[in-house]
Amino acid sequence: MWTKKTPLAALLLIARFGPGVEAKVRSPKSDKSPTSKAGKKVCLEYGFETEVIAAGSTTPIGASGPNGPKACVTSPVSAVCCTEAAACALGSPDACDDYAACLRDPANGPVVVGDWWLQRDVSYGEIFFEEDAVCGEITSTDLNSRTKFELWDDTFLGMDPSLFKKFSVGYDFRSTGGGSGGYLNLYLRATDNGNYYDCRLDFSIPNVVGTGTLVVTPETVTSSVQNNYGSDKGCSGTPTILDYLADNPDAVMGVGNGELYAFVLNTGSTNQDNSGQEICWSDASVQRYDETGAIIVKTWE
Repeated sequence: MWTKKTPLAALLLIARFGPGVEAKVRSPKSDKSPTSKAGKKVCLEYGFETEVIAAGSTTPIGASGPNGPKACVTSPVSAVCCTEAAACALGSPDACDDYAACLRDPANGPVVVGDWWLQRDVSYGEIFFEEDAVCGEITSTDLNSRTKFELWDDTFLGMDPSLFKKFSVGYDFRSTGGGSGGYLNLYLRATDNGNYYDCRLDFSIPNVVGTGTLVVTPETVTSSVQNNYGSDKGCSGTPTILDYLADNPDAVMGVGNGELYAFVLNTGSTNQDNSGQEICWSDASVQRYDETGAIIVKTWE
């Protein structure tokens, strides 16, 4: 997912990173005519691919101090982008764009490399980067200790779930704790409304030491679901994305509170003692269909 990994940030933390991002847009993997049966098959199967290679510091990004998850609360003078963070928290997409630009500014670290953000309102976790992975480690017995990596990419914000094809990410579960381990949150709304979300689908990796790949498609059965409190379009009993879409044909992906994410990778969970957990993530990829039916692939290495 990240070649010397990229920090991932969102609303209340700050981190210092190294080099920037290199992005490559590749042409279709066949130059055959669209009228050619073989060429059309290649185009529909592979479409265009964007590969993002990012680099980040190997120094752990801790839970305290001016670069920690509570930076704008505990160290507002030395922390950066706090004014922009506060404006984004009020729900303005333009303010969130300003916040993103601030965090990507090399003068500020940058805090964001690529599209992945270190979630800044989570305590007692550390993030560090290796040559081919970004890792989260839980360093406290606090019941809300965890690390979160949010994919802030408005391509998937408000997207019709029927255009989603697959999310995949490699994992290396190095040390388990007492909590629920690692998992992906995928956020859905019944319509393109202003709700934070209406339905959150959770997809877990095995809670044992080992390596593997988490793959989520519209047909993948969830590990659990969460309704947004107060929503009448939740997903209790909804096992797949397709099931939610069948019940809510105008559904869209992503959150509606002014932030810019639909996918979040987690180590540890709320209301649990997750101390000692360590999970490294690598080679994340999202596939979607465009309006012509071609498959667009975006990969973070």
